[in-house]
This record gives sequence, C-alpha cells and structure tokens, in this order.
Amino acid sequence: MRIDTTRFGKRTLNEDQLLLFPQGLIGMETLRQWTLLPDPENPAVAWLQSVSRGDRALALVSPRAFMPTYKVRVGQRDLTPLNLRPGDHTYVLSTLSGHVGNLTTNLRAPIIVNLTRRLGCQVVTNDEAPLRFALPTQRSSLDHLKNLRTAA
Repeated sequence: MRIDTTRFGKRTLNEDQLLLFPQGLIGMETLRQWTLLPDPENPAVAWLQSVSRGDRALALVSPRAFMPTYKVRVGQRDLTPLNLRPGDHTYVLSTLSGHVGNLTTNLRAPIIVNLTRRLGCQVVTNDEAPLRFALPTQRSSLDHLKNLRTAA
C-alpha cells in the first residue's frame, strides 16, 4: 500500500505495518488505519501516521522513559478493542507536544498498541494522571529529543 504524508512524503507500507484502531482516536474517531513510523532524527520519538489522511500524524514517546513508575489504570473493558491474549506484545505510548524546553506528554490518555494482533486503542485513565506532564528540561535528558518537530 502506498500513502502520501505531509511529514514523511510518499511511503510504501506492507500489511504487517498497518495498525487498526477499531474506535479511532479521541477527536479522530473516523481514522482507523494507522502506522508507526520512526522519527528519522529522534530515536526516542515515533509517529503515529494516519494511512487515510496524510496530514494527520501524532508524535509519541514511551512515558516510562520519563516516568519509570507510570502505570495505565483502566478497566478491563477499556482494553477490549486490543483483543489481548497471554504472550501478546504491547506498547504504551503517550502523545508529545510543545517544543524543546517546553515539552509535555499526555499521561491521562495513553495509546496502547497490541503489536501481536496489530490493534490499538486510546484510553482515558481512572486516576489523576496529568494531561500535560512536563518532560525534564535538563540538557542531558532531552538530547535525544533536540530536533523534535511537533505534529501539525
């Protein structure tokens, strides 16, 4: 499959690179097919790129890279779209916004991907996790994010 993206130009994807979000994402419920693309300049960042809308991409990071004790607290029903089975490989990711020196990540509405079944969903946690968790501003902590270009 060939897609044309605003951020990454034309890309050719194999079926095994597609992710289905049966319920879409918050605010983008009609966009169901996505792919994860690495940021060519920032190994800590991945982009969730819509397959049907080339102008829709979200910068994502692992929240545990900045908050090692982070846990997603949701009901089992919230994870139903992932069709989880024992042994499945999952990723927990959070959206990144801002610019270097003022980067935040949303810990309240993480994106969970079942890589084994190529399914994803966005959930809203049951706790008081912050919508805008400020990432550290120390130079050494942000070196791997220094060239970040935020999503449009």
